[in-house]
Parts: sequence; C-alpha cells; structure tokens
Amino acid sequence: MHDKNTRCMNNSDFWTSMDAIIKGGFTPEGLVKLDLYAEQFISRQLIYKRFSPEEQHGCSAGGSAHVIASLLAGAKDSTNYDAEGISGFQRECQQGEKQASRIELDSP
Repeated sequence: MHDKNTRCMNNSDFWTSMDAIIKGGFTPEGLVKLDLYAEQFISRQLIYKRFSPEEQHGCSAGGSAHVIASLLAGAKDSTNYDAEGISGFQRECQQGEKQASRIELDSP
C-alpha cells in the first residue's frame, strides 16, 4: 500500500537516484533519501534484487548504516542498473564478467 506522497520506483529510477546522491556530494537532502531507503529496505518495502531473502534479512539486521553501506557499494556497480528483468543466474554471470575484466585491468 502506498500513500499519495509515495510512488513506486523501478530499478533504473532507484539507481539513478542513488547516483544523483553520490554525485551531488551527499547533501542533507541526499542523506535524508538514504535514510528513507534504509528504512524501506529494513521494512521490506525496498527489495535489493541481487540479495537472496536471507541476505536481505541479514543486511537489515545490521541496521540502517549497514543497509546504506550495502546500497552505496551496489551503486558503484553498473550491473545493478541493468538487473531488472533478468534472472539471478544471468545477473551473477554479468557480475562475474565485470569483475574478471576489472581484475585483468588491475593486474601488473
């Protein structure tokens, strides 16, 4: 259930919002949004599709600071932006390819 001031966000909208918070330099408004996202995550109104239900619960149990850190870490990974509508296995393969390319680029 949503009140008249709440709107549903799709995956792309959410990660665009996270990117704006980061690029905006963590303004007071951005920090308020992060707190709101953490509250929504903990109350299961916001689902991070890359987490299994067990991971979602564990992250929530860590409190809002842990949730915010996890979301910020996820925002650094552009595969999250494209994750909507693909299976967990496909998403993991996509992530593995991205990590492998980073390792190759960072290797001496």
